[in-house]
Amino acid sequence: MSGFSGVLQLTDLDDFITPSQDCIKPVKVEKKVTTSKGAKIKIEADGSYFEETASGPKKLEKAAITLADCLACSGCITSAETVLIEQQSAAQIYKIFDQKTEAIKEGRTEDAPFIVFSLGLQPLLSLGEKTGQSVQDTAERLAGFLKELGADLVMGMKLAEDWSILEQQRELLDRYRNRVEGAKPGTQTVLSSSCPGWVCYAEKTHGSWLLPHISQVKSAQQIMGSVVKQFMPARLGVEQSRVYHVTVMPCFDKKLEASREDFMDEISNMKDVDCVITTLEIEEMLDKEKKALESCANVKLDTIIDGHDTVIRATDGSGSGGYSDQLFRFMARNEFSQILDSLTYKTLKNSDFREVTLEKDGKTVLKFAIANGFRNIQNLVQKLKRKRSDFDFVEILACPSGCLNGGAQLRPEGEISAKDLINSIEEKHWKMEKSLPENNLQLQQLIREWGLETDTERRKTVVMTQYHEVEKMTNGLMVKW
Repeated sequence: MSGFSGVLQLTDLDDFITPSQDCIKPVKVEKKVTTSKGAKIKIEADGSYFEETASGPKKLEKAAITLADCLACSGCITSAETVLIEQQSAAQIYKIFDQKTEAIKEGRTEDAPFIVFSLGLQPLLSLGEKTGQSVQDTAERLAGFLKELGADLVMGMKLAEDWSILEQQRELLDRYRNRVEGAKPGTQTVLSSSCPGWVCYAEKTHGSWLLPHISQVKSAQQIMGSVVKQFMPARLGVEQSRVYHVTVMPCFDKKLEASREDFMDEISNMKDVDCVITTLEIEEMLDKEKKALESCANVKLDTIIDGHDTVIRATDGSGSGGYSDQLFRFMARNEFSQILDSLTYKTLKNSDFREVTLEKDGKTVLKFAIANGFRNIQNLVQKLKRKRSDFDFVEILACPSGCLNGGAQLRPEGEISAKDLINSIEEKHWKMEKSLPENNLQLQQLIREWGLETDTERRKTVVMTQYHEVEKMTNGLMVKW
């Protein structure tokens, strides 16, 4: 079964593209067929293809479909089995570990990959729930396991998460203040951009009219990629070309995000994030090494800048990053001088679609929502299209219950139900130590050292991105008759 979110999968009913479409990739034809009868293709018992030519049978190569191909296609992601996920797997990481070992053995330390892991919070919560460990202990034991395999640095992602929130606060405030007087409801709604499954769906199905609504701030994963590839090498005295960056994430959709050409340096042709592995793949790596996470050595996490603590903290709000809560409080404070200690959401059609409002003098002045799951996304998009939505901001995640229930999180075992498992993980997240993005001292120091306080153009390249409408393919060959 595919680990991609429901937004990207073909289903029997109610999906966003025709269920009869197959995943295809155009194949370059090296020479023209000169005979009117065409070419003869022979299929062997093992499934290999041979073309009958004048000089004898010629074996045909199979088309390799990468995640980048999927992003450029107006079709879909069908399943993990039908898409060849090149360079986005645990197997690829083991190849990099082997390259490092071989280079060191041969005395070529200057050529050895410098391997950096960035740990997402949701995988730590999932792994900790299974092993009965605290989030901090889980992170440190995972760091011990990865360093034993060959990792050079293992870090948390709170700095990137906080930076993403702070930039979205700026962006939302600008859009809010610049909106047109008397504009119809829904025309000014800002939609979150942290979920690649949702972004991919928007690009492929609604394109030009919906994309301007989506925040242009990079997700935490890609901001972390910019930091690791652009800031850290010079600071550590490591050649940028040696840095291999891996993120540990709760869903397979993040592999799609890392494969976007927008997140690749045009000059060096290097990705900000070289490989994404999921919670399930970490479990597979532990099984392969015949290790239990709780028996791995506790190793303190690394920091981007020395001297800062390595405590794993969460952000108040949802387990998907807390964007709605943090932006709502920010707007209430900056636009309406109201300090809010807590927020109360009202459930709409279901528990995955909730709204929160701020009233002043009997009038609603702010209206935010959290929409998780494809059906809620569909309903929201239709309301936006019909100008019947009056939200100022919506936090959108493709997976029901958000990132804590990502498609690549660990599965329930024994008698525990999926609902009980996610409730337990949510409670674990709720009990975590929290910190505000604006109080992140390491982030403040990084921005100063990088010179981004005044260099706004460079700052945009680090934290902002853009989206692209994918033209629908109308080729009749795509349809099974």
